[in-house]
Amino acid sequence: MNIETLLGETPKSTFLEEYFHRLPFSRPGGGRSVCSLGTWDVLTTILGQQDVDMMVARQGQQYDGADPTTPQAAQALNRDGYTILVRHAERHYEPLRQLADAFKDDFRAPINVHVYATPAGEHGFSWHYDAENVFIMQTNGEKEYFLRKNTVHPWPLAESIPDDMRYQHEIMPLTRVTLSAGDWLYVPCGYWHKADARDSTETSISIALGVMSPSAMDVYDFLRHRLLNSLLWRQRLPVDGSGSPLSVTETATRYQDIFDQLADDLGAQLRDDAFLRDFLSR
Repeated sequence: MNIETLLGETPKSTFLEEYFHRLPFSRPGGGRSVCSLGTWDVLTTILGQQDVDMMVARQGQQYDGADPTTPQAAQALNRDGYTILVRHAERHYEPLRQLADAFKDDFRAPINVHVYATPAGEHGFSWHYDAENVFIMQTNGEKEYFLRKNTVHPWPLAESIPDDMRYQHEIMPLTRVTLSAGDWLYVPCGYWHKADARDSTETSISIALGVMSPSAMDVYDFLRHRLLNSLLWRQRLPVDGSGSPLSVTETATRYQDIFDQLADDLGAQLRDDAFLRDFLSR
């Protein structure tokens, strides 16, 4: 399973140019081949292992008790209305690791796989957004997703997401998408979303595959590593303290001269074909 399998007859170029990073996209039945990877049997296998990264929540509130240590305890909490979230499930189940590897090849980006089990008629998490692009594959039951474009904090990075996401300030209209088993939904990075399991007798189980696409800050991080080899960038700056013989104006002029040199060098680095090739081959 990879992105082309999910898209089916939709050209990959259409999805990448018109939707990826921009707009939600869904395809009924496009994820049927993944349904066997999101079941209680799979969760039982994962939850029986050591060091499982788990969250338990109900209606936007995290469970204040101890995380369940057995599959049976997790199912008991689920029956009580709690969503069981297993994060980085690809570390504990080989078929999910293979799914993550396929998407890693497609996007050349870090991938994480989360598995959600939400009781019928409940929701685990309130309105939020993610730094990743998220592909949600419904594997059991039904879930209704509510989506809104993010104008409060667009293009978020993992380290820039505040504790208070300020959803109450969002003004964009609401979109709804209902997923049944075998359907999938793409949620762009930064898009607001929440999900309710539809009223039925079945637990909603879904796989959320997160693609941490590179950002412009990754260019900066890569550039900093290269600049460590530059005499220009390793130079020491003029003294700016009581020991300096320069006036405040003279100090500012010295600094501005150096900043101009650094700006010219940055421009040259970013326009260098060798830098581009090195970044793309990292």
